[in-house]
Amino acid sequence: MPRALSVFVTPASFSKTTLRLAGCAASVLLMLSAAAQAQTDITQLPYTSKHVTVPADRPYTVAPNTAFVAGNDVLIPLFDKLDKRWAEVEPDVHFKKIMMGSTLSVEGLVSEKSAFGPIGRGNRRPEEDYFTQRFGYAPTYLKIGYDSNPNNKLSTGIWVNASNPIKSITLAQAAAIFTTGSGTGDITHWSQLGVEGEFGEVPIHPYVTRDTSAILAMIDEMRDKFGGRPFTSQVEWLPTEEAAINSVAQDAFGMVLMDYWNNVAVMKGVTTWKHLPDFGPRIKFVPMAYEAGGTLSDGTLTGPLHPMASAIGININRVPGKPLDPWLKAYCEFLLSKDVQDIIGSPEMRKVGFRPLQPGEAAEELKKIE
Repeated sequence: MPRALSVFVTPASFSKTTLRLAGCAASVLLMLSAAAQAQTDITQLPYTSKHVTVPADRPYTVAPNTAFVAGNDVLIPLFDKLDKRWAEVEPDVHFKKIMMGSTLSVEGLVSEKSAFGPIGRGNRRPEEDYFTQRFGYAPTYLKIGYDSNPNNKLSTGIWVNASNPIKSITLAQAAAIFTTGSGTGDITHWSQLGVEGEFGEVPIHPYVTRDTSAILAMIDEMRDKFGGRPFTSQVEWLPTEEAAINSVAQDAFGMVLMDYWNNVAVMKGVTTWKHLPDFGPRIKFVPMAYEAGGTLSDGTLTGPLHPMASAIGININRVPGKPLDPWLKAYCEFLLSKDVQDIIGSPEMRKVGFRPLQPGEAAEELKKIE
């Protein structure tokens, strides 16, 4: 019978072996971690060509390797830049675009004449319902960045009377003022926001503009920022943006939730209010942070991204459980890549009001197309 082989390991050799193995294991873990990060943090990686083409039998194919696209005109300056970069990395895929408004984003997909739909905001509930009624599932919204300060206007946010001593507010606090049902209690008095003195004992008078203007009022989107909960019965609904701002200018205890607004200059093509100079000294924009102790945004073009900034992106028709056409998946990856995020974050696009995705967001968006 063969004798068993015995291996003797001295304490010294055991220690060296253990350390060597531990070092190797640590190196492997670091490599795996780096690889995982590279796979998910797509915004740090340049797009690499997939050499894709557009199928000839798709309803949106209007010419050889040319897809028809319908979407929002606000995004034209951005997508002009993106199209130039796309042509450099995927020269065999072309687009014919009609960019006239965000409503075209979903409408084009429902008609099946559009390959994807650029959109300068989030989807509205009626739009998602319209799509779902047609296909039986919701559209896939791929967020690629933000439109925080269009045309140099202040971000969507909170305005109060200039005499109010409040210095800042969080997104959760704003949600607890304008909506109800958070589970943590509604905010009804200024003292709950840290305001002291005579202001602290007085109830907050919240104002919101009714959704009567397709250009300015985006009530559903504002509510979505607050978790989709219903507005509180304490809210006073006003017919126009001018009426809302004027109310806060006259009400020391008022607070208004406003879409993009500029109290310095007339918004070209949007409003010609005659009393803008009067409003300016009587109201103020309240800086907001995502959470207590977080970075405050003053809503300006040069400040940090505002928590209520509107998303920008594209809608696509992805059938649940089925892969996207290779060219469309490649285009989605392109939009999340360093190439595009650098363009969105460039000084030129920053002046228009666009902002790139926040750290970690691209990985979440990437899951939508996997």
